[in-house]
Amino acid sequence: MLTKLLAQSLSKFFIFSAVLITVGLFVEASVAFSQNLNLKDEFGDLGVGGDDAKVTLTADFKIKTNSQVGMLNVTAEIRASHHLYSVTQKKGGPIRSTIAVTESDEYQVIGSFTPDAPPHIDEKVEGFDVPVEHHENFVVWSAPIRLSAGVDPKNLKINLIFNGQVCEADASGVILGCDQLQNLKIEAAFAGYEEGLTVSEPTEAAVVEDVKIKPFRPEKSHVLFSGRVVRADGIKAAISPGDTVRLELTAAPQDGFHVYAYENLKSGSAISTIVGFTNDNGWKIGNPTASVAPYENKALGYVGHKEPVTWAFEITIADDAKPNDYDLAGVVGFQTCTDASCDPPAGVEFSVVIPVGKTLGPFPLTFQGDVQYHDVEDIIRAAQQRAKSRSEKDGSPSDSASRGDTPEQIAEMSALYEPGKKINYLILKELDANPIGTSGANLVRREETTFGMAVLLIFLGGLLLNLMPCVFPVLGLKVMGFVEQAGSDPKKIRMHGVAFTLGLVFSMWVLAGIVLTLKFSFGRNVTWGAEQMGNPYFVGSIIVLLFLLGLNMAGVFEMGTSMTRVGGGVQSKKGYSSSFLSGILTTLIATPCSGPFLGAAMGYTMSQPAGIAMFLFTVFALGIAFPYVVLSFFPVLINKLPRPGAWMHTFKVIMAFALFATVAFFMRTFGGQTGVDGLSWLTMALVVIGLGAFFYGVWSPAYVPPFKRIWFGWVLPTLILGVGLWMGFDAASYENVAVVENKAGGLDWQVWNPGKIESILDKKPSIVWVDYTADW
Repeated sequence: MLTKLLAQSLSKFFIFSAVLITVGLFVEASVAFSQNLNLKDEFGDLGVGGDDAKVTLTADFKIKTNSQVGMLNVTAEIRASHHLYSVTQKKGGPIRSTIAVTESDEYQVIGSFTPDAPPHIDEKVEGFDVPVEHHENFVVWSAPIRLSAGVDPKNLKINLIFNGQVCEADASGVILGCDQLQNLKIEAAFAGYEEGLTVSEPTEAAVVEDVKIKPFRPEKSHVLFSGRVVRADGIKAAISPGDTVRLELTAAPQDGFHVYAYENLKSGSAISTIVGFTNDNGWKIGNPTASVAPYENKALGYVGHKEPVTWAFEITIADDAKPNDYDLAGVVGFQTCTDASCDPPAGVEFSVVIPVGKTLGPFPLTFQGDVQYHDVEDIIRAAQQRAKSRSEKDGSPSDSASRGDTPEQIAEMSALYEPGKKINYLILKELDANPIGTSGANLVRREETTFGMAVLLIFLGGLLLNLMPCVFPVLGLKVMGFVEQAGSDPKKIRMHGVAFTLGLVFSMWVLAGIVLTLKFSFGRNVTWGAEQMGNPYFVGSIIVLLFLLGLNMAGVFEMGTSMTRVGGGVQSKKGYSSSFLSGILTTLIATPCSGPFLGAAMGYTMSQPAGIAMFLFTVFALGIAFPYVVLSFFPVLINKLPRPGAWMHTFKVIMAFALFATVAFFMRTFGGQTGVDGLSWLTMALVVIGLGAFFYGVWSPAYVPPFKRIWFGWVLPTLILGVGLWMGFDAASYENVAVVENKAGGLDWQVWNPGKIESILDKKPSIVWVDYTADW
């Protein structure tokens, strides 16, 4: 009987898989067809492109004849009465236009985008503190590029991302409305060679234009501070990784006072000007040079400046710095005096945002005061200690926090990684006897996970996984199925439990086999759940599946003995296949979840040979299925559940909301992978899919006349569902192009690699605090 049941369930599973593959091929064909027909605007609903567009963006590039340099051009055609803001719009005004070019080994952008005509400038616009710069009708931005040796421009495509804002104004200039343009994708194709092409390649130094900087005067002091960051070589171009910039800090004494000369905190004298950096991004910062030499008053025994002085710090950007906005911050300690009296020693904080790989400088410093001089000394000493630690290259967290690990470092660290062993640790109550900085050698614990321990942990982990947010909705579905089975033949109830377990174990084998194949055959460093949840197509599929199940539970449509009705049809053999498919669903939903005991057990499992790993994955599946097996083999427990009645409809709708909550749980991960555009497009896809389910639910029942049942209950829902699935498939193709600093909670987060902590402890034994998390 069991063999026959398994054969029937497997055959239905493969039929079900074939249907899914067919639908997938149909979706891919739909995507290709829609791209040809331009069914969906590339840029959403903002009217970018097309006959009725507010802005039409196109791009191309030309190469100078017999050279590898050329110009990359982005053209914006702007609808009448509308305008775009410039790429040089100052902070404090409307959203400026930005053009980002994807990195490639085939080309390099060697300058910044400049317009073919200067923007229109409105000096005073209500609501803005700075002049407003905008373009109307037509503008072309161009940037010089250099192709790599051997690259054929005819076969080259350059991808760009445009961000900005398009606004409509009336004849008097009053803004009627604006649309924000976010992450618009543009593809530039080769537009031919040109003999007389002028390429503004930065071969000669150009003087960087001055910026108007509002000086800052600290309270109870007689000095004005100002400053900026510029390229050290004076070239008028964006700052790139590996470049050297110059931070210029200017102090202008006022009213006959003087400021003391700079000192590198050698003596800690209260009359020295001292400077330290509180956030240096791990970049190399040299000692400053003064624009004018200080004068020496031998009678009073001091060295200082009565005239304005600028201290210039040479700062080298890290070679591996990614295009981003980097915060640089520091403090200045100073004192202003005359030969007869002095102001109290004081301090100011300064900061500047350096957009690497984005825009031209210079970039002004901002200041704020009321810092105590002795606090500045402490900050500088701490900064010097951090710099000393970096110079020793001891692999401390402060060293690696600002720079990513190289492939060579990752390989070296991985050799130290033993997944079966736990990291040494101290518990909180032991810290008084073993303060930070000591080794805590007497309290070091090193526990190795054994095979027996791994079996126990992974079984308990699977058992407790039923209470996690991902799996809990399925628990509700199974409980309702058991309620429906109450009072039925115990033998049939047990067969449902066996079918559910077989579905869960079989699908666990499939997924575990895929992960282990990637690990052992292709050498990929994979972990359980990461491969699936790192794929937006998988995450999107789970979201659509759970959304449909939620609609089914809410009563929008009925599917008879579907996966959601795991207990339905106990008098028919179809009910067994439903339980089998329910086990498959449980595995799919459980893969991104983690719970108690799973960390060490999964680490041990992934380090074992394939045979042992598959056995442990089987134990994991049995742990998940254990509560259902117990209920199915001990019907007396089922009989203690409430009898079927009207309450089941309420419970069913409540569980629908649990499924919708799980959808929301997964959508956070999907949004992180595809950005706002992908997430909003998937949300719209769910609306369309829900509409198809509604048509199916209203017109598919048997009591509906045949004509309406066929056309409105089957054909129309199929077409609507196809469109919704295509939209969901397309949403998964989006990429999250937003670049943000990973400093959540004030911490400088970094990507974890196997062996990272071991490498730190191997080079310098110390206590390391770790707060470990993952996006999903």
